[in-house]
Amino acid sequence: MRRHLLLVCLFAAGIGLIYAILGRYVDGANADCISCDAGWYKRIALNGYPEVGSGEDLGHWQGTDIHQTEWAFFPLYPWLVRTTLHATGLGVGQVYMVLGALLSALLALMAYHLFSYMQGATSAYWGVLALLSQPFGIYFHLGMTEALFLCALLGCFLAVKKRWPWGLAFCASILVLTRPNGLFLLPVLVLYANELDGNPVSSLWRDPMGAFQRSWPLLFPLAAFAGWCIHQWHMTGEPFAFSAAQAGWGRSLTWPFKGFFNAGDLATQFDSWFTIGLLGVAFTVRKQLPPSLNLLLWVSILLPLFSGSVASMPRFTTVLFPLFLLAGNWLAGQRWKVPILAMAFMLQLGWFVLWLKGDLLTC
Repeated sequence: MRRHLLLVCLFAAGIGLIYAILGRYVDGANADCISCDAGWYKRIALNGYPEVGSGEDLGHWQGTDIHQTEWAFFPLYPWLVRTTLHATGLGVGQVYMVLGALLSALLALMAYHLFSYMQGATSAYWGVLALLSQPFGIYFHLGMTEALFLCALLGCFLAVKKRWPWGLAFCASILVLTRPNGLFLLPVLVLYANELDGNPVSSLWRDPMGAFQRSWPLLFPLAAFAGWCIHQWHMTGEPFAFSAAQAGWGRSLTWPFKGFFNAGDLATQFDSWFTIGLLGVAFTVRKQLPPSLNLLLWVSILLPLFSGSVASMPRFTTVLFPLFLLAGNWLAGQRWKVPILAMAFMLQLGWFVLWLKGDLLTC
């Protein structure tokens, strides 16, 4: 077990070093690998959020008229970047790489422990390697929130499993301040706690006091989210500025099917087919997972679709750990598991090269 833990942590951290070397070899001009949302997090880390007058435009996308603002992004990751900048004196690109290596090693460690509880040590080992080797694993290292968000999500599940109420309060607070969908995953944690007690789903409304006793630590992330909304209200006059600003990326509340193939560019076509495939996978594996993990999958997939866009769906799926939990169980029984993982990692490196050259299909 210790050997497996050491290997997955070294592999996770080592990927960042590979990217740093490959970045300078392939494209020295963009060796810092700052692109897409990473550029926005850099602006927030260096300059903070802009104050916007009440009623002013927080974002829109009308043909070629596009207005985007920092308020579309949640604060915890750029605050972490800012703190690391001041503590180390490194550049933003270097901080991204350092945080990517550290957070990847941490999520590998947490995933290994959680997967071991759920499926056993052998399946956990291969599941974590699948998580790290996935073709879209670049987003753990390139100035995005995926690694921090997944660390918080895994930490929540571990805290529920170990019955650490303050650990759950801490990790869940990180979750809701990292990405907006963190708030919608809190019911998943309530359901998971209920499952661990051996109770049916119906007990959640038949015995609400019992559910509250298991879930009271989630009051802290709710308070943290409320605090962030109050700050947005103070700065912009809009308590849900993050939602209004999503319009700058063409996102607004709509029917989930409207995001598919709604543009002729290659990225939209790729993301649309990828999302259809992902929905098929989630439906296929539904009987292999408990209700809590099924709920996690469907909330994580459908929530972006209700915003009217399939953009970035490959990136969003990197944190869907139940899929990698099942992948580890499958790989453990395969003869060619090492070549399969090696092929997946080569695809990841290829995706990274596309990122560097600016030919990436989707952010």
